[in-house]
Amino acid sequence: MNRNLLLGVFSILMLAGIFAPSPAAAQETISSPVTLKAKTTKPAKVKIDTFKGEVVRMNTVSIIVRDPKNSYVVRTFTFSSDLNKKLQSLIARGGYQPGDTVTIRYKDGSAEAQSIKGKPSKAY
Repeated sequence: MNRNLLLGVFSILMLAGIFAPSPAAAQETISSPVTLKAKTTKPAKVKIDTFKGEVVRMNTVSIIVRDPKNSYVVRTFTFSSDLNKKLQSLIARGGYQPGDTVTIRYKDGSAEAQSIKGKPSKAY
């Protein structure tokens, strides 16, 4: 019995030794590392809309314009920095007067005028 017990323990230890995990081998670098290029995204194009209407009021900072087809539609536009420089001489002469017809180009989703076209009438 002693011999059978010894044989059983020995066989269990042998099986445990066979199925025991072996230590991990060191990783070897066989090839050069893979480098990925960063994706460059193009900025989205900004759509330019136009609004044609008649001037209600203009000052050095903004212009208020009414739609001639629907008098309930009134929009206020501020001037971009480039446009403000261009309008300085016009503002000095009195600017657009109420009733003048203008076409305003602005970026979609904003209230900042990029350009204003129209014939200004004489100042009061």
